Formats: sequence, structure tokens, C-alpha cells
Amino acid sequence: MANPLTVNDVMAIPLTPSITRTPDQAGRPDAPRGRTAFEPGAFEQLFNSLLEGAVRQGATDIHVRAGDVVQARIDGVLVPMDTPTLSPADTRALAVRVLEANGSAGRIEDVKEYEGSWSLRGVGRFRVNILRQRSSFMIVMRVISDVLPSFEQLNLPRAVMHTTRVDAGLIIVCGAPESGRSTTIASIVNYLNTTATTRRHCVLIEQPIEYLHKSNKWSMTQREVGSDTDSFEDGVRAAILQDADAIVIGGMEQSAVVEAALRAVEAGRLVIGRMAAPDAGTAIRNLLQRMESDDQQSARLRLAEALHAVIAQKLIPRQNGGRRVLATQLLFMTPYVRETILDAGTADNLTDALVKGRDQYGTQTFDQSLGDLVLSGEVSFDMAVKLAANPLDLELQLRGSR
Repeated sequence: MANPLTVNDVMAIPLTPSITRTPDQAGRPDAPRGRTAFEPGAFEQLFNSLLEGAVRQGATDIHVRAGDVVQARIDGVLVPMDTPTLSPADTRALAVRVLEANGSAGRIEDVKEYEGSWSLRGVGRFRVNILRQRSSFMIVMRVISDVLPSFEQLNLPRAVMHTTRVDAGLIIVCGAPESGRSTTIASIVNYLNTTATTRRHCVLIEQPIEYLHKSNKWSMTQREVGSDTDSFEDGVRAAILQDADAIVIGGMEQSAVVEAALRAVEAGRLVIGRMAAPDAGTAIRNLLQRMESDDQQSARLRLAEALHAVIAQKLIPRQNGGRRVLATQLLFMTPYVRETILDAGTADNLTDALVKGRDQYGTQTFDQSLGDLVLSGEVSFDMAVKLAANPLDLELQLRGSR
């Protein structure tokens, strides 16, 4: 288990919370340790300080649960912070605070699951999930950077720039949850917004809004599902009528949303969508399954015409510790890929198409990305072999490079 992350560790300043024993424990010499509670208001004050420190340490998520200490996910590992065990009243107070910021405090007793955004002045913005567990509230906070990332900062290959060179087409960014998909999409949108030679209108449909985009070379409109539009599907359909040149979709898990996205592409729009899928092959299968067509060959042809690129990604532990590094699989609609989709090729066929297209088009497999990370010293050879789809091919690739 990771060592507790103390206030002094994260803030580099001494800070001692004001703690009292609960009334039933006061004066009892046999009262169990760890059953402490915060004085009114002390929890929020300490939590703000811990939140700031955890963000400085590179935390990606903060977990607040009744019956436990505050925990932060740093470099992929949940690290316990040096706080007293939280009471249901502590977590409820934080839940109310988040809901108040979103104008929903009045429905606290009705909340079973809630997703929204929240800001702490001087610290940053967070995507917040509130849920009930054992009849108390738990809060999970995803840290959202105020700085829009560049391709280089994310370790995205330069070939990703190919995704920005079309006026119409479907770009899918996929991976497991918490693999940085929203950050990659934000970097693509930011690149377009800061380098475009002609002004265009981009509509982002998210739940909740994460990164904030200011109009620069593009005119940016951000809409949140639930408050600004009823659903992703409605938001996409409306965006076409709102003269959008580009549409960003924060969730493409429903058939109706996939259909709306394809129709937007066919109407001449650039669509960038986020999907939960471990690789490009799975993403393509998911799209085909969610398309409104009984004729699979027609669906394959339609997808081959609309799809421009798939960026699949995984976060990999670095060899020397620190923040995890991104490994990417890149698919562009090359002749090889198109043939594979139309002919209902297997995963092996698709992998072969990506390998063949690397030198000419910039496509790559996860194993090729892992090989590059080993050669650059970012990832250990043992870790790369452990994660490779084909360890033997990876070893041969590295031997040839060396």
C-alpha cells in the first residue's frame, strides 16, 4: 500500500486540522482510534488545502468517501491522504457544496448519481461524480487542467495532425475510461482553434463540460447535456441547424447518437467523438453494431465513406516513475484499412493494414507505439512486452531498430 500523502507532503507547509472526538467517544479511554470527526467547517477548509496540494502533485482524481480518509490518484495509484476518517456529515457537506455551485442543492436528498463540474478558485476545475453508497455520499473528482495541452505535451505522434486536415469526416478517440480521451480531444480542438487559416464554428456537446475553449481562430460554442440540451443526439441534430462546421460529441455509446454523427458527416461536418473501446478494431465493430441498418455491407460502405481516423490510447507506467505516458494506435482511412472494413476483415487484417500504412500514412499499432516508447527510454522493455499484443513481434521490432 502506498504511503499516506500528508498535508506537509503536498503543500510543503505545516497544517493541522481541527479535530474533536465524537460525543459518544469523549472521555472514553477505550475509544477506537481513527474515529475522529471534524469541527463544523474544518473539513471544507482542510479539504481545499489538500485538493490544492494533490493537484500540484499531479493527481488525476480525488476520492472522498464516508468511513475512509481522502484519497488521491497519483501516477495511476490511489494514495491515502493524512486526514481523519470522514463522517457521512462531512461528505454530505461537500456534496451540497458542489450541487449549490450547479444550482441543484435543493435536490440533495433525491440524488443517487450525479455528474457535473465544479471549480475551486486558484486551484482548478473538476469533473465531479456524486453517488450514494451505504446511504451516505461519495464524491469522485476528476482534475481538469486550466491549460489546454499540446500534442507534444501529451506524447501524441505528429501524425495526429493528419486528423486536422479534413473539412468533413468522423474522428473517433477511444480507450478505456480514465485513459485521457477528453484531453486528447481537447488538444485536437485547441490545435484547430489556434492554427486555422479560416474561421469556422465548432459546437462541443459534453456531459459535463470539461476543458474550456475560448474563441480564437474558431468560434467556439460549448453545450452541456442536461442543462443546455436534452441529449447528445438532440445536441448533434441542433448543431447542424446552428451552422456548425465541426461538432464534438462527448459520448457515442448510443445508436441514436452514432446515427446523428454519421448524418452530420454526410451533411459536410467534421465530427470528433469520444467512445469507450480498447482499440480501433473494437471501435469499428461498435460503430457498425450501432448503425441503423439491417444490411451489414451497406453499413460497412457507409462507415468507410464517413470514417476519417481512429485514435486509440492507453496510459503506460514510465520506466523511472512519474506521470504515465501515452501509447497510441492510429488508424487513418488508407486503402488498406478501407479494404479491411469493406471485406469484413479480422483484427489481424486490421493490424496488418496499420503496419503497412505506417511509413506512407502514419498509421501505427499499439505494439509499434510501445516499441517507440522503449527506444526513447520512457517505458521498460519488460513492461512493453507484458502489454504487447504480440510480444515476439515486438522483440523482433526492437532488435531491428537497435
